[in-house]
Amino acid sequence: MLNAPGISQCHPLSQLLHFVRGEGPSIVLEKERIEHMEERLRVIKGGGNYAFADMAKLCLVPDMVISPKFKVPDFDKYKGTSCPKNHLKMYCRKMRAYAKDEKLLMHFFQESLVGATITWYTNLEPSQVYSWKDLMTAFIRQYQYNSDITLDIMQLQNMCKKDNESFKEYTQRWRDLETQVTPSMMEREMIVDTLPMFYYEKMVGYVPSSFADLVFAGERIEVGLRRGKFDYASTASSLII
Repeated sequence: MLNAPGISQCHPLSQLLHFVRGEGPSIVLEKERIEHMEERLRVIKGGGNYAFADMAKLCLVPDMVISPKFKVPDFDKYKGTSCPKNHLKMYCRKMRAYAKDEKLLMHFFQESLVGATITWYTNLEPSQVYSWKDLMTAFIRQYQYNSDITLDIMQLQNMCKKDNESFKEYTQRWRDLETQVTPSMMEREMIVDTLPMFYYEKMVGYVPSSFADLVFAGERIEVGLRRGKFDYASTASSLII
């Protein structure tokens, strides 16, 4: 067996060379491979020299102490596509028991974020965010455009129920958007006007006592459709091409 010149017999990686057969070029190639492996090992072992090895520098609130009794609430996750002020209200309500602990509020705010908003949070510099007020201000400034792009009544009127969407799913989607419209409107009249013709004909004269009653009535019609109680063709299937 060949031994590569210049490589110590006691080196743990030198045994790889014992499997190399051939002329000088093969040995040189194997030696370069070993040197590359050794370089990667040196990088791994030297990880303590990098900034990311200091955990304190990775935290927005590095000197906080978390009580073992603290349990993280189940937050609604903010995706960056809705009003930031509404999200802050919901977060503060979930954390109301810790309203006076600014460090706790700042640290666990990340637990209410998801997707690109997490990246925004992790890129915040501790030198720029000293308090919970600073964090709220930065958050609102970052996502204020969602509040500026407000829905109007016309957008709500142009909504339509999808063929693969249940009546309850549609009414929930409609109402989620309706809460963002200013000024508010009569829910029953508005949502009935956006329903497919079949639902509209069945519900246009119905006057429910609440929005829940309207949903219940719509679901009963939906069940009747599934059981073949009505003759119904969707708008898409009834089009003549």
